[in-house]
Amino acid sequence: MNPVISNIRIYPIKSLDGIELSSVEIGTRSLLHDREFAMLADDGRFVNGKRTGRVNQLQAKYDLPNYRVSFSERGSATQISFRLIEENEKIGSFLSDFFKMRISFLQNREGRLLDIPDESGITILSAASLEYLAKNLKGHPVDDLRLRFRASLEITGVPAFWEEQLAIPSGQPVHFRVGNVKLSGISLRARCNVPPKDPFTGDLDKSFIKKILAARDKNVPEWSMVREFPSLYYLTVNCFVPDTETGKFIHIGDEVGLL
Repeated sequence: MNPVISNIRIYPIKSLDGIELSSVEIGTRSLLHDREFAMLADDGRFVNGKRTGRVNQLQAKYDLPNYRVSFSERGSATQISFRLIEENEKIGSFLSDFFKMRISFLQNREGRLLDIPDESGITILSAASLEYLAKNLKGHPVDDLRLRFRASLEITGVPAFWEEQLAIPSGQPVHFRVGNVKLSGISLRARCNVPPKDPFTGDLDKSFIKKILAARDKNVPEWSMVREFPSLYYLTVNCFVPDTETGKFIHIGDEVGLL
């Protein structure tokens, strides 16, 4: 086997569209600019796919070197562009109108807007896992599943669910490297009610989780701990990023190896 990085994706605004990159810098316990911004409702909860399928209908395109974002309703040619920092309040007003709720637009460059701050700044998944699931879930090709599960790093050159050896039953971290970046696998990621929603419309596929469970039940490698959980609805591995790695880079083609 020759595990290598084949896809890098960050999500500058939490829950909105991502960007595919050829290389990425390590920021504060995360990938630089990943989930740097988020939408917060006045009830103190994030506006995300768990809360409303309307999130999937908002298209975001980024010009990160100039810190700009362009929004449009998916399928519409009409766009509106903002400077991500200087026009923070204007973005909040636009989002409030779009979602019909009062929204504040937050920025944090210290990884505080991640799903699991401090502990997991990166998720990792193999292309073979997506390919296996796509074969078993009719109507859900690899690209569709990639958008639904939103992994940070994707690996080729390994069998399906190879990544699950990076999370072991003892709960001890599994140390590995990506190029010259040292990471630690800490746990398998339990999935929520977001992947069953169409990434472009927000429409719910009520059979999605059932089909994932059936597919996983037929393929659990000996190195995986997934059967130790009450459900098989797990995919990707949560990874810890040590502070020592800040400023280093991960590139497409970097080799992945256990330490």
